[in-house]
Amino acid sequence: MSASSAPLFKTRLAVYFLAFALAIVSIGAVFNAQHETGISKANTQAGVSKLTPGVTVYIGTSDVWNAGVAEGIANLLLGATSGLAILALLFSARFPPFLRTGMMPLLLVLWTLSTVFVLVTSTITTVFVATRQAKVEAFLHNGTRMPDTLVQTFSKQLGMSPEYSTFGYLKFMSIAPWFAFVFALLSTILTVVAWRKSAATSAESEVAERKAAAVERGEGDAGSAEAINDEKH
Repeated sequence: MSASSAPLFKTRLAVYFLAFALAIVSIGAVFNAQHETGISKANTQAGVSKLTPGVTVYIGTSDVWNAGVAEGIANLLLGATSGLAILALLFSARFPPFLRTGMMPLLLVLWTLSTVFVLVTSTITTVFVATRQAKVEAFLHNGTRMPDTLVQTFSKQLGMSPEYSTFGYLKFMSIAPWFAFVFALLSTILTVVAWRKSAATSAESEVAERKAAAVERGEGDAGSAEAINDEKH
């Protein structure tokens, strides 16, 4: 069976490719957010140092940082799954029979895992970005912590907000994976449908082969009977 004759070939190829592309975009959004966060922290420290030399600022973003890392890993799994699915769809005819038979169940498991993983991590990241803010603390050169009111004053003077939702790169990091999730879910559904169609086609082929074999055996028995009758005459 050629690759193009596989169930839902064109639809699956398009959806798998979009899932792969959006997973890559989501991974890029995570890397960009981590990079921009580092730059923002450095700029804040530089701004505070100009206002009050000797003051060290600590900006805690471990919650959204860890959520972003988990989100990146989830999309990495999605990208690997969609890439494998594309290769299997295009070149399954060249696979050994045992690998061709087990590929669809394996892909279904991987699609399900990656879809759930992306959903969970995207939900957590979205909630964090929408509702949380960075923990900002300032310390004097002798280690004395400055009052929060002064820290807030510095933030206003610098035009900086600790709320995650005010940063475009964090918002993009929380939004992009949802598009990847949609196509991951579609890919999972299409894989299930294609697997059922493939199983039904295989069952029909097996029944047809059995019927053909039975007909051949019947014709062979009839031919033998005719030969015996001719010998008697």
